[in-house]
Amino acid sequence: MAINYRICPYCNSKDVAKILYGYTSGDMIMSEATGKIKLGGCLICLDYSPEYYCNSCQKEWTKEDAIYLAYEKIKEIKISIGGYHQGFQEFHINLKDGRVCHKPSLYEDDSLLITLSTKLLEKFKNDLIGTSILNWRRRYANNDILDGTQWEIVLVRDGRNIIRSGSNDYPKEWENFCKIISEISGRDFS
Repeated sequence: MAINYRICPYCNSKDVAKILYGYTSGDMIMSEATGKIKLGGCLICLDYSPEYYCNSCQKEWTKEDAIYLAYEKIKEIKISIGGYHQGFQEFHINLKDGRVCHKPSLYEDDSLLITLSTKLLEKFKNDLIGTSILNWRRRYANNDILDGTQWEIVLVRDGRNIIRSGSNDYPKEWENFCKIISEISGRDFS
């Protein structure tokens, strides 16, 4: 799911207009009257100039706002990774209360249940945005390898969950993703 900036991140309406800045023409004024565009004025503010306007709830946002709000909708991350000979491990990370659970299949005594501090949880959320996980493909597969490592990540949200998975193939941000999971859990994740 690439983030769709033209869907309102506040009310999920698709009745969204692009905000245009600069001198207006008659056609632009007519387009604004029909809700196709929103006129933002002649000057662009360097601090904050919204790019989109929702005709339904009248809120404005930038692409950066939309990215941040899309990640804020993720309530939990469920990760499983492993293979036939190496066993598998599961991580559950609750992004609302900071609970982290790690369950390895081969060494059950090595299970982990911790609660992240608010500061560490916020750092993890910001690092997660850096992985662009919402823009990963649904499936990564290397069909030349018959066995090996399979993985699945479920991003739990209200409504439809987002699932990313793979078999012996990974997105380019995978190493960074593994690093931040290892950092919050204190366990090797790769």
